[in-house]
Amino acid sequence: MSLARLRAGAGFAVASVIAALLSFWTIAYFARNQTLVIQLCISGVIIALSIVRSDERSAGPGGGGRMPQWVTWVARFALIPLVALLGSALGHVVRSDAALGFALIGVPLVAAIWVRRFGPVWTRLGSLWSFPFIASLVTPAAALAAGAGVWWGALAALIAVGWGSILGWLVTSAGRLSRDAAEWRPDAPAPANGLHSPAAQASRPAENGTRKLAASDRMALHLAISLAAAILLGWWLLPDHLGWFVLTAYIVNSGNRGRGDVVYKGVQRLIGAGVGTVAATLLGTLYAPGDSTAIVALFVILGVGAVLRTVSYAWWAASMTGGLSLLYDFLGQGGTDVLGQRLLAILLGGLIAIAASSFIAPVRSIDVARRRTADLLGLGREVLTGERSAPSYPALAPEVREASARIAQLAPPFHALRIVTFGRIARARRTADLIDRAAALGAGLERFIAAPSRELGADLGGELRGLREVLVSLRRD
Repeated sequence: MSLARLRAGAGFAVASVIAALLSFWTIAYFARNQTLVIQLCISGVIIALSIVRSDERSAGPGGGGRMPQWVTWVARFALIPLVALLGSALGHVVRSDAALGFALIGVPLVAAIWVRRFGPVWTRLGSLWSFPFIASLVTPAAALAAGAGVWWGALAALIAVGWGSILGWLVTSAGRLSRDAAEWRPDAPAPANGLHSPAAQASRPAENGTRKLAASDRMALHLAISLAAAILLGWWLLPDHLGWFVLTAYIVNSGNRGRGDVVYKGVQRLIGAGVGTVAATLLGTLYAPGDSTAIVALFVILGVGAVLRTVSYAWWAASMTGGLSLLYDFLGQGGTDVLGQRLLAILLGGLIAIAASSFIAPVRSIDVARRRTADLLGLGREVLTGERSAPSYPALAPEVREASARIAQLAPPFHALRIVTFGRIARARRTADLIDRAAALGAGLERFIAAPSRELGADLGGELRGLREVLVSLRRD
């Protein structure tokens, strides 16, 4: 399974590293006489990586509700360089007042999560405008030297958007061509965007079984509290390493799908970040400050992390924090003497994020799994009772595929908990089993759409009733 995921994500991994390298070289060429060249290159690398990663998520299963490609490109080229102006200005604030600068950077990052409540278009726009601010969050303060104006930040962002979009488009197009060649049917219509499609589901106020607070509101609240607590604690304990507190809190809390998902990914990211920081700090002792070989090593680490990201997020966390450690060493701010302080900042920042998501208006992962399974069951009824001769009937297949993918996204934390507890936690075990059965149901529904049969339909109907009973029992627990 890991090898299959590795092969599936290899194209985008390679594309992301190439886009980052091209952005780095292009920005360095144009800004070679500017004292901000390091800051601009870092910003460009982060934006390019984020652009390709965004295309990978959109191209994969569960990436429904996408904007048309040309709209996405227009939004990228118009929005990201504009926002990068503000990001560059806030980067200078970080240099003079780190706590205030990080707090101001956190505002648009939280807003990018909150606007998800307005549907998939706003979700995409929020993701786009967050890229420059993430770059500002990652850039070390030592790289924010005075010299060039903020307009250079917009130019660097424009270059990164260009390379990231081109490489992402190339890989996406190649994948689409191979997929179309394998699945082409003369009479297959375009995918529908109906009631049960992910686009419609994205506009729902919540996935947590309650109308009191939308899931996007809860995620924004978790991120806001995490960033605020990380800034306050970092400013009090280790003000020289405040950036590590804030960056870790953001990484752990971003993209969560419920309390269990946050804890699971948080542990992965903490372990990965810790290992990456230790390894890169020790590696950094081999290079003197300003040695360009450290930059080469940085890109090698990013490349390995990008390829292995599909296997486990811990690899990407290790590569990102390891690369950042090498960058600090390159700027003369590294060494083994600060390793303990960095690790403490990473640990505390991650624990803050996990605590905020677990205890403050938590989104229960079990409720998210129930909601997404119910969506798949609704689609299953349409598949089994729909008119198979209708032209729109084959279009149910991609909807089923995406609904199954959304359920599969929830599987890792429940599978891990089932393994480490030997299945002794009944609700976690039953939810993991529910997710596995839902994935099998989705595959069966796709087979039925492609080749209907009375026997398969009877089996799927029985499974629909069985899963519905499981959902009811989980609701009563």
